[in-house]
Amino acid sequence: MRLGFATRALVDSTQSVSEICYDCGFNNVSYFNRIFKKKKGCAPKQFREYYRRNRVLV
Repeated sequence: MRLGFATRALVDSTQSVSEICYDCGFNNVSYFNRIFKKKKGCAPKQFREYYRRNRVLV
């Protein structure tokens, strides 16, 4: 559930990855990065960059 909130925050906000990490209840940025990469297949920063490049506006 925390990862879902983090994913949404990465897409919708301009907060840093570490701010999002702590806001979503993770106590350690490296743990957050590890779990995010394991579940989503890429690092949070890469996820944000990929989403912003491939975003389609309707």
